[in-house]
Amino acid sequence: MNDLLPISAFSRATLLSANTLRAYHESGLLEPAVVDPRTGYRGYRAVQLGDAALIKQLRALDVPLAGIREVLAARDPAVTRRVLAAHRERIVAQRQRLETILDVTDELLAEPSAATPAAVSERTLPAVRAFTLTAEVREDDFASFLDEAYARLRARVPATSARLGALFPAEFHDEPMPATAFVVAEHGDEVLAGGRFAVAEFVGPYHSMAAGYRALGAWLAGGGFGLAGRVREYYLVGPGDGVPEDDFRTEICWPVQPLED
Repeated sequence: MNDLLPISAFSRATLLSANTLRAYHESGLLEPAVVDPRTGYRGYRAVQLGDAALIKQLRALDVPLAGIREVLAARDPAVTRRVLAAHRERIVAQRQRLETILDVTDELLAEPSAATPAAVSERTLPAVRAFTLTAEVREDDFASFLDEAYARLRARVPATSARLGALFPAEFHDEPMPATAFVVAEHGDEVLAGGRFAVAEFVGPYHSMAAGYRALGAWLAGGGFGLAGRVREYYLVGPGDGVPEDDFRTEICWPVQPLED
C-alpha cells in the first residue's frame, strides 16, 4: 500500500478540507480506501486524487451530490453529458426565476401603486359551455400548459375571438394540481356552472397576478362568504393581443356562498 495517503496529505493535495472529506465519506460520495477500525483514521489511494478533483469541480458548479455520485459510478462520458445537461436546465430555470423576481422588483420600485389591491365586485355569472382540457400541473408550469392547451382547443373553435379561461382548485397546493384550460364555445363539451361570484379585474403581467388573489381573499374575509368551487380566470387581454404585459387584463372569479352562522 505504498500509494496510500493519510487524510491530512490527501486534504492538502486535493484542496478539500478534512471536514469536507469526512462529509463525502459519510454520504458515500468519496469513501477512503482504508479506515482504521480502532482510531477511525482515514487513508486514501493516489488514484482517488482524480475523483476528488472531479468532485471539487462539479460541486463548484452546484451539481447535486446525486448527480456527482452517478457520474463517478458510471465513469462514462455519455452519462456525464446527461447529468450536466440536466443540471444546466435547472440552472437556466433558476436564472429565469431570478430574472422574473428582478423584473417585478423593478416594476414595484418604478410604480409602487402596482401593489394596490384590485377592486372586487359581486356578480351573478351565467353558465357557459366550453371545450376543455385538464392536466395535473405545478404552478411554475401553468403558462406552458395553457399555451399548449389553447393551441389544441382553438382548433376545435372556428372563432378566433373565442373567450379563453382556466379553472383551478379552490385550495392551492405546492404539488401538481388539476388545472383546466377552456375556450368558451356554444357547442362545447362541458358546462361551466354559473352562480354567485366575487370578481376582481387585474391589470398587469401574469407574474404579478397574486395581487388580485390577495384582494379577493381580503374581500372574502370581510364579507362572510366562503369559496364554493373551482376558481375561474378569464383572459380578457393577453399575449397575442398586441399590447404590453402591463396592459394585460384578467378577470379572477371566485364562486362564493354565504358562511353558515
